[in-house]
Amino acid sequence: MIHEIAPEILDNQYRRENIQDDSSIMLFFEGRLLLSTKNGQISYPRYAQVKNKIGRYVYLFSLSGRGYFLAEPLCPEKEYTGFHAVTAIQLRDKQPVSEAFAGMTALHLYRWYASVQFCGCCGNRAKHDENQRMMRCPSCGYMMFPKISPAIIVAVTDGERLLLTKYAGRKTAAYALVAGFIEIGETAEECVAREVFEETGLHIKNIRYYGSQPWGFDGNLMLGYTARLDGTHKIELDQN
Repeated sequence: MIHEIAPEILDNQYRRENIQDDSSIMLFFEGRLLLSTKNGQISYPRYAQVKNKIGRYVYLFSLSGRGYFLAEPLCPEKEYTGFHAVTAIQLRDKQPVSEAFAGMTALHLYRWYASVQFCGCCGNRAKHDENQRMMRCPSCGYMMFPKISPAIIVAVTDGERLLLTKYAGRKTAAYALVAGFIEIGETAEECVAREVFEETGLHIKNIRYYGSQPWGFDGNLMLGYTARLDGTHKIELDQN
């Protein structure tokens, strides 16, 4: 899975870290991440390369001891010579996987920071907290922490057969397992059964937890399950 980056080690704890010349700088242009590709390997700008082309920045995490910072670009993309911006979909299959995972995690935090510039309670501008990864309202004290949305994905089997679906309305959609977001007041296992029934009309049994992985492309924590078909295999497809 994408977060399995050994021997690299991700330290996601927030701290007041000083930026260094070799720190990796994560720059986004309308949701696209700036990087360089050489010999099939990606890398991100180092602070020494772009220090005169960025504005405010905030510490994100470290990867095997090297800091990663989210920064505000001060120039158009084309002025960062040797780098180009890619979409989240393009980032998924990049190598090394540790840098792809770093980019995915940075994307999660970039989207969250963009959504909490103002307090949701009183409307005043929020500020970065100095000790924790959160945004704090200096007016009313409201604290905003990164949003993580739990979701499930399930491999449903019937003997040697595996249930696969495609998203409606996507011309380039690939086959995928049934997946969906957990709703309020619902267990993960209840969500598994509901999503399978909603999308395919099938009932399942023997729901078993498999494992989890962070999925920053959509701000998720993805919980993986396996299950077996229960009863008829006649599919009633959700066309929407």
